[in-house]
This record gives sequence, structure tokens and C-alpha cells, in this order.
Amino acid sequence: MADATPLWETLVYGPVRSRRLGVSLGINLLPQHSKLCSFDCPYCSCGFNTPRAAGSRWPSPDEVVHSLTRALARLPAPPDCITFSGNGEPTLHPRFAVVVDRVLAARATAAPEARVGILSNGLTAGEKAVREALMRLDHRIMKLDPGPLQRVNGVRYDVHRLVDDYRALKPYTVQAMVVKGRDWDGSSDESVAAWLPRLARAEPDAVQLYSLARRPADASVLNVPRERLDEMAIAIRKALPQCRVEVF
Repeated sequence: MADATPLWETLVYGPVRSRRLGVSLGINLLPQHSKLCSFDCPYCSCGFNTPRAAGSRWPSPDEVVHSLTRALARLPAPPDCITFSGNGEPTLHPRFAVVVDRVLAARATAAPEARVGILSNGLTAGEKAVREALMRLDHRIMKLDPGPLQRVNGVRYDVHRLVDDYRALKPYTVQAMVVKGRDWDGSSDESVAAWLPRLARAEPDAVQLYSLARRPADASVLNVPRERLDEMAIAIRKALPQCRVEVF
């Protein structure tokens, strides 16, 4: 997957070599041939959102566990992480909490060394069932990007409520994609100055800064140099001295 990532067409995919998670076996809970997310980020390597594909459905917990168990049995060694990710926002699955419990049970039997984590935009983190399911995972990697919210994430949302919800997920990690658009820049001094207070209020235990590694949905979105990410990391460490900051 060195270039643009097509939609994953299998329920379990990989393992892939992740910059942040090591060897990661992915779980795609979204209906087949569909890109469904409560964000619609122009930088997304899976493309912009699509309508739900005709005839598609959400995979059942049984199907998830069956696919995961078979994938783990085929691997020569356990993955570092089993990761809920895929073609959109995994917590949109209507039985997300049940799926989490079934995956954790399968992990305990088939790959007890592997961690189970999630990449999520956090918009459902305030829902009790989702929050409790997230807390049963080993890693919660939640999104909080710098830049004008509607431009960088493609939708309007209440960022103040989001960061308040995040504090109930501790310990957790913020993942921050830093990119530039046609008329906005997530790495600008203005964007960083607006973002740092949100980050401080969210109280993450770690922050992961990164920029593009694959072709984005919108070809006008540009990468931010590593040097600028390093400068942002310094600013984060000053604002949140107890927080671990990594640049990828």
C-alpha cells in the first residue's frame, strides 16, 4: 500500500506495516464497497465518503470473529496490534460494543500477545455504550487535527464537546494529521495557536503528529515537512509537559 489505498474489500486485512502500530492486522467493520464516516476528510487515503453500496450490510459479530480467527491462524507470528480501522469510522457499527467483546475474546485465545486498538474520529465517544467499549481496548487513538475544522475534517461538529468526551477515555492518544489545503494550512502559526488550547483541554497521554504517506482524496491537499512537525512537537511539549509526543 505504498500509494493510494483502495477500499478494503475484506473484513480483516493485512497485516500492514504501520508507522504508529508496528505490524497491524486491520478490522474493517464497514459495509463492503462503501466508504462511510462521520468525517469526510480531504486528506483521507480511502477517498471521500460514498453512499452505502447497494445490497451491502454491516458484518455480524460472528463474521468478524470468524474472519479474525482465520487470519490469525494463517500468520507466521502474531501481529503487534489488531486494529479497528478500515473504510471509515468503526464505531458507527450498530453492534460495535458486541464486536469489541468478541474480538477481545478471540484475541485472548488466538494471539494473547497482540494489543487491540482503534483509530477513531471520536464523534461517538460521548455515547455510553461506545465509550465503555473503547475503554475495554488496549489502545484508543483518537483524532484531533489542527486547522479549520470544516476544511480539514469536511464536516461541522462541536469540537468543545469532543475534547470533553476525550477526557473520559484516559489513557489515550491523540492522532493529528497535519496538512495544507488550497486556502488553509493546518501547520500555520494561527492554526497551531487555535489547536493547542483544545489539545490541552483534551488531556491526552500521548500525541502522534504525522502528515501524508499516501495519495489523499483531494489531490490539492499537501504534505507538511518533517521540520515543521518537529517545531509543532516542541510547542506541544511546552503546553503539555507530561504528554509523550511522537512525530511520524
